[in-house]
Amino acid sequence: MTKVTIYGEVPDKKELKKIEFIKCLDFNEIADAETEPSEWENIELICRKYTSFDLMFAYDGGKRSDGCLYLGHFNDGIV
Repeated sequence: MTKVTIYGEVPDKKELKKIEFIKCLDFNEIADAETEPSEWENIELICRKYTSFDLMFAYDGGKRSDGCLYLGHFNDGIV
C-alpha cells in the first residue's frame, strides 16, 4: 500500500453519511423501517437509485432467508 503525504495541506475532515433505512419491503408489504442499519450484521447494496431510493438487503450471520429488503439511502456506506 502506498501512503501519500502532502505537507502544508490540512486534510479534509468530511463527515461521512450513514446508511439510512426508510421503507421495509416484507411479505409483499411496504412499511416504515423500524430497525436501524446497526441492528443487522450484513447490509448489501443491490441497486443505487432504484426509483428515488437505494435498494438494500440486510440479514444476520449466514441466514439470508431471514433478511429484509430496504429502500433508503446508502450514502457513504457506514453504519
